[in-house]
Amino acid sequence: MSTNAEIILEGEYLYFQKEVNYSQENFKLVSFPGTKTFHIYAEILSRIENGEFLKVVVDFEMNQNYLPTFVRIEKSLGNRYSQEILNFDLSTQELKYVFQNSKGTQDFTRPLTAKHYLTSPAFSTSAIFTLSKRLDATGRSPISLIGSQNDWSYEHPPEEKIVYAEFKSREIPDFKLNNKPLSASHLCLYEFDTSAMTAEIPVEIFLSKHYGLPYQLIHGDQKIVIKNLKRT
Repeated sequence: MSTNAEIILEGEYLYFQKEVNYSQENFKLVSFPGTKTFHIYAEILSRIENGEFLKVVVDFEMNQNYLPTFVRIEKSLGNRYSQEILNFDLSTQELKYVFQNSKGTQDFTRPLTAKHYLTSPAFSTSAIFTLSKRLDATGRSPISLIGSQNDWSYEHPPEEKIVYAEFKSREIPDFKLNNKPLSASHLCLYEFDTSAMTAEIPVEIFLSKHYGLPYQLIHGDQKIVIKNLKRT
């Protein structure tokens, strides 16, 4: 990490499935004034069914306007390892993707617009689009997400997925976490627009007022909750 880096926030999330904690994520939000960029460094550690630990390390870079431009994802499980890099060049409007494992390297390039948002497995990066995307105040706004489903081998190039976002409340007056009152917004993510004749339970995310950082996610029996958060 560069010597002129400034750590803005750091914390930890706990992941739950049916009230069972199966994973944790540690993260730091770091500013680099020299390059006018922000990075989220995250490490996710999950215990899988056979008792082994899956480790995922994420480097998520944004420019000064909070547009994601670079994502590195490293995964390791036992003797398996893979690395993915998504590099979005704003000047050429081009996405370069590189996948690497022990068997070799695959790369892929495609045109892309700034209306797309790079994603990562880290929950700390899940609502970054709210910092630069103007959401419809009266309904659901389409969000174009670009991410990869590759794990240990290259199967497909990065794919686009549309989700629909809506702020249920920009200011929740009585939001509490661990009995501590926090200033938060209530964001809901849907698979379909309101025009679809499909009832669905949204992914509910409660956001901090600082840097689009999520406090909590609730969806069915899945929950992600922030455990520790420190501002430096």
